[in-house]
Amino acid sequence: MADVPEEETPKETAEAKPKRQVKRSPEGSNRNSLRSLHLLEQSYLSLIMKKPSDKITVADITREAGLNRGTFYAHFSSVSELEAYVLQELVDRFMSIGTSWFDISFVQDPEPLLKKVGAFVEEHRELIQTICQNSATNPFTVALEQNLKRRIRDEIVHAYADDKEALTLVLISTDYVMHGILSVYDSWLFGSYTDQTLDEVNEMLERLIKGTGVMIQQRAQMDTQDADAS
Repeated sequence: MADVPEEETPKETAEAKPKRQVKRSPEGSNRNSLRSLHLLEQSYLSLIMKKPSDKITVADITREAGLNRGTFYAHFSSVSELEAYVLQELVDRFMSIGTSWFDISFVQDPEPLLKKVGAFVEEHRELIQTICQNSATNPFTVALEQNLKRRIRDEIVHAYADDKEALTLVLISTDYVMHGILSVYDSWLFGSYTDQTLDEVNEMLERLIKGTGVMIQQRAQMDTQDADAS
């Protein structure tokens, strides 16, 4: 593919080129391609710590990565597409933390998963803050909530396919808990709870989530009693 002229302005090509899926080779089939993809991702992460995202150019990224522009365009059509890929990779890593987001065991004992979430947020705190400060919205939280909703709803619908009343209650409770957790972490990241450590925030979240679990159990018991009475 022909190089874009050097005088391109940051992210200019994002408007001119159609969106496309990142070209990723199957694991192990092309080590050079995977290595290049990793270098591009790490270069973007390094650059975003130094300058606003809308000032980052393809030339900046390839220079930082030690790659040529052709290699960049073999994977991405624009800086904006690389940015979206980096964000999705971060979200995917968060999603891999646990599989019990929708399970009743989470609201009964949220501590194990909250500890994992807290460790992830602490580890990537600077990166998440930098990404969010480069946007009018909080793209990490938005993308994370969208991914969680999609994954959790699919799992809930499958798990409660034979119990429509329980399905509705669990969906509402999950939305409530999930949005609350993400909002709290977002506020903590940006200094709303200046006197609280993340461990202390998690302790408060744990109490609130357990309260939601008690409500779900009580409602389930009431539904069972109503069904027996009828």
